[in-house]
Amino acid sequence: MEILTEEGVCLRAVDYGEKDKILTLYLAGYGKIGVSAKGCKSAKSKLKYAVTPLCFGKYYLTKKNNYVLTGCDCIDSFFSLTSDPLKYYCASALIEVVDKMTMEDEYNHRLFVTMLNALNEICYKAEYPKVCLFDYLKELGSALGYQINAITFKDFYNYFYHTHGVKINSIAQLIKFDSIQNGEL
Repeated sequence: MEILTEEGVCLRAVDYGEKDKILTLYLAGYGKIGVSAKGCKSAKSKLKYAVTPLCFGKYYLTKKNNYVLTGCDCIDSFFSLTSDPLKYYCASALIEVVDKMTMEDEYNHRLFVTMLNALNEICYKAEYPKVCLFDYLKELGSALGYQINAITFKDFYNYFYHTHGVKINSIAQLIKFDSIQNGEL
């Protein structure tokens, strides 16, 4: 049985059965991996925080046939993002791009560092989170090996969709959010 201890970010969590979840983590040194989190939805679970998207922590995993979450030391939950819908959409767009544009088990150090810096800035420093997101989306694209010439969020959305066939739903929500704020809907 293999034991893995590594820092990472929870990109996605999907319910599985009554008390379990399947996670997608991006781990330093490993990249994106799927992880089973057994019993994490029960009322007494000590790992509820670890299976929340945006959680940055030191994850403890074991592997027999697949990875299973056995523990997590939370470094930052970026919890304050939940009180600001705009910041939350911006952070969600970042992790969705990383999730949908990377392959399993391929680690990209520049991508990992860019993602963490962006989450930190959007959560704690950005007065204008959309401007911050815009800049970091270009950096993420560059870290992935793409040169994205975008001037609006619609350009980013269209780039990912038309060039790679990937819908980044959080960017679509940001475009809708802008339309509502501008009274266009």
